[in-house]
Amino acid sequence: MARTALQPGETGNVTVTAYDEQGTKLESGPITRRVAGASTYQARARAGIAEGVTRQVQGPKAGTATKARANLQNRIDALVTEAEELAEAKRYAGTPREWTAFAKNHREHVLSDDADYSDGTQRIYREGLDNYFLEAGHRFDGRRLDSITHGELKDWLKDIANDRGNGAAHTARSLLGVIYRRALAYGVVTADPAARLGKVKRSRRTEERLQLEAEAKATAEGKELEAEKDHQRALSREDIARLFAHLEGSKVAQRNSMTTIALVMFGTGLRIGEALALTWGHVHLEGSRPSVTVAATTVRKDGVGLYLQPHTKTANGMRTVPIAPALAEVLEGIRVADRERAQLEPTWNPLGLVFPSERGTIRDRSNIHNRFRKAFDHKDVSLEWATPHVFRRTYATNLLLQGQSPIAVAALLGHTDPSLTLKVYGDWKSTPDIAGTVLEGLFSVTANTKAVTKAVTEAPSENLTLES
Repeated sequence: MARTALQPGETGNVTVTAYDEQGTKLESGPITRRVAGASTYQARARAGIAEGVTRQVQGPKAGTATKARANLQNRIDALVTEAEELAEAKRYAGTPREWTAFAKNHREHVLSDDADYSDGTQRIYREGLDNYFLEAGHRFDGRRLDSITHGELKDWLKDIANDRGNGAAHTARSLLGVIYRRALAYGVVTADPAARLGKVKRSRRTEERLQLEAEAKATAEGKELEAEKDHQRALSREDIARLFAHLEGSKVAQRNSMTTIALVMFGTGLRIGEALALTWGHVHLEGSRPSVTVAATTVRKDGVGLYLQPHTKTANGMRTVPIAPALAEVLEGIRVADRERAQLEPTWNPLGLVFPSERGTIRDRSNIHNRFRKAFDHKDVSLEWATPHVFRRTYATNLLLQGQSPIAVAALLGHTDPSLTLKVYGDWKSTPDIAGTVLEGLFSVTANTKAVTKAVTEAPSENLTLES
């Protein structure tokens, strides 16, 4: 009958042999006591060394039976570790360990189906690898990943922040974490020096120097200094009033549906690509709890062009968001107009988009993004610090200031981690006047009321709860 295979590190019966000073065997067996006349003891046993591998192992001699057993176990542990290292080396023999080679390998991984990234994330990671990890003459070129220290990585990120901006450093830090976690999984490194790097920002002196240089350049060119974008700030009621007053009076904004796009983004927290990818099949206006389902985003890809990606930025991004009844009325008005045009033009809006282009096709989010930026910069609006993402941030801040659970708000935004929602999307510096009355005021719109501005400015001062 074949013996049962032992698992790595597992032993069978241990036999201890006692020897006198001349090396003559005195006794052998499961000895645990001192044998008369014995000066040394040696233990042996069958042991599992690797998966499916069992062998007899003998430990070094010792002065007592107990120490002999301990020596045997140490010997077995060393053999198991050695076998694991050999197996790991064989398994990952083709995985590069040098910085540039591994970064190239990771670039291939990012663009493969195995990575399961959205097209937008693939583009950001590919560009980040090309710009920050694979640039010619990189300081870590030729270095093994396991030779680079935590401090060296932080210094490198600091230099990126100073030279290229905080956004570039943020992208590089995110990629570092992904790369070293993958290297750890593949046995390329045994520790992660990219862990706990924290947020890396430009130094104060660099910020001051760049500010002075920008001011001098603007003065020399006779231009106004471009305002720095604020990615933490939400809009106040006054900000919203000025913005919508401008959008409602702008022919370009009306032609590009910017007022209604902004309303939807304010009322749902959707990203701009998600809003432009909404189809009528994902808008639910019937019943007492109207909602929209987020199931796609717009993407432009080399060789493909502009298309609807049938999933969002992350798996958690696939979600259903309740909307206020007044916003449902706005959407119903858009749907009625869309159906009327489809009756006149059979080829109109074949994808059933809520916000199609003037030709009935997918809108390019870059174009809409740029049009919103121009609206923010208009002298009557004076929101030069804002980007279209401020709609999403205002939505989240509004709900958080109303006392909604961060977990619930994270789910509505499609975030995996509620701490991200609190840290990035909660504008705790703004006055509470943006809570409640802002979104409720925006949705106090009827078919006979054109001016959203009027609804906002005449909204009651007490906080109202956004219906869900």
